[in-house]
Amino acid sequence: MLFNLLAVLLSGLMLALALPKFNLTVLLWGALIPLLWVLDGVRGRRAFLWGLLHGLAQNLVMLYWIVYVTVIYGKLPLPIGFVVLVLLAGYLSLYRGAWAWLYTWGRDRGLAGTWWGPVLWVSLEFLQTYLFTGFPWMLLGYGFHQSPSLLQVVDLTGVYGLSALIVLWNIGLYELLHGWEAGRLRWRPAAAALLCLAAVLGYGWFRLPAVQQQMAQSPSLSVAVVQGNIEQGVKWDPAYQQETIKIYRELTVHSRSQAPQLVVWPETAAPFFFLRDQKLSPLVTAVAQESGGYLLFGSPAFESGPDGESFFNRAYLLAQDGTIVGYYDKAHLVPYGEYVPLRRFFPFIGKMVPMVGDFVEGPVGRVLNLPEANLGTLICFESIFPYLSRAMVANGADLLVNITNDAWFGRTSAPYQHLAMSVTRAVENRVSLARAANTGISALARPDGSILWQSELYTATAHTGSLPLLAGGSFYTRHGDLFAWFCVGLAVLGLLGGAVMRGKR
Repeated sequence: MLFNLLAVLLSGLMLALALPKFNLTVLLWGALIPLLWVLDGVRGRRAFLWGLLHGLAQNLVMLYWIVYVTVIYGKLPLPIGFVVLVLLAGYLSLYRGAWAWLYTWGRDRGLAGTWWGPVLWVSLEFLQTYLFTGFPWMLLGYGFHQSPSLLQVVDLTGVYGLSALIVLWNIGLYELLHGWEAGRLRWRPAAAALLCLAAVLGYGWFRLPAVQQQMAQSPSLSVAVVQGNIEQGVKWDPAYQQETIKIYRELTVHSRSQAPQLVVWPETAAPFFFLRDQKLSPLVTAVAQESGGYLLFGSPAFESGPDGESFFNRAYLLAQDGTIVGYYDKAHLVPYGEYVPLRRFFPFIGKMVPMVGDFVEGPVGRVLNLPEANLGTLICFESIFPYLSRAMVANGADLLVNITNDAWFGRTSAPYQHLAMSVTRAVENRVSLARAANTGISALARPDGSILWQSELYTATAHTGSLPLLAGGSFYTRHGDLFAWFCVGLAVLGLLGGAVMRGKR
């Protein structure tokens, strides 16, 4: 029993260490084997429990930054911060428990693990993406974000394809090792895993040079990303707002010598109601006029209507003369960060940003247009939801711009995790990415997933780079989560088939 417990915890820990910021990617090739070994011969509630513990081991390590956010900025006592972490990790671990239970359920009914395991895993990750507004943070496939040849397949399957490959490989390798130990060579699962790996690598080796050739032949846009490094503790202090704009102005003017066509500031870089504040708004407009290019920046906004005032987390785009070209309102809000779910039932729980009321969601897929490019703007953790980026590129965006305020995360692993997910969105849709983060990590990335530049954490900096503009999106852009839905369909057929087999027995 103790040995099983240690094996399960080790397996979950290996998965956590394979992801950013640890990036021990090699662990992905065998991290699930200890769990599979423990699941051999168990079923039902016991299998669910082992899966739950496995998920907890991974998620507690992967999401430890939740304690930092809730204690430092949510002002919760440290013990309550740990409770919040355990609750979130526990919720996400339910999916792992369900996978272990259903995997052993199907195995006992003759469903081959080489397809049943990956199909179940993807189906549950897909459910996690959308259930209860969704929280698809660091799905398994993101572990390959630094593996160019493997990463390219996401323009077909989304990140779910890489998750399936990892699970398939682990099951195939486990079956080979387990059969060898028992004196029965089970080569077919390993052969299937090797064949799929070869197919993904082959696609990457074929696709990568083609995309790089497209980038070389495509027009480009000169983009400057500005990282102001404004401490979260003073960000919303009225006495510091003018100093904030001064910092962004100096960094922006410094970039003018490189003639950027677009300058990008982070989320709520203007921490006041732009246009409504008659003292500070002209300062931002003046920076746009000095920059020599278009200026995209974040600011809260509100609109008055019949039902009162509606607040928005907004990104404004200003032309060189300071006029407003357009704006984008965040379409997927952060629970307890930007609104309080079920406030009626939990009136004692408030937001971590109490400066304004609950925000309202904007329309999905809105694109901001420049003469040279069309911008798909992702505010904060919108970059972890594939459907938002896909909708923007489908509407004509040829550059994704992620503006965020990752100061919430401090120096934890969260900024590295957030960056990895943002870059994957660029590869899925074959567009470039410009990322401006208040305290980092800001970055410029190309449609093949290569990062041209990224900033250090907690430094005030600005960087200008040329990003290729590829038009037309990808198979994933046009057809969406076809692979994930295919897996869901197979999972349903497996459940039905398993139930029939049980009835016959």
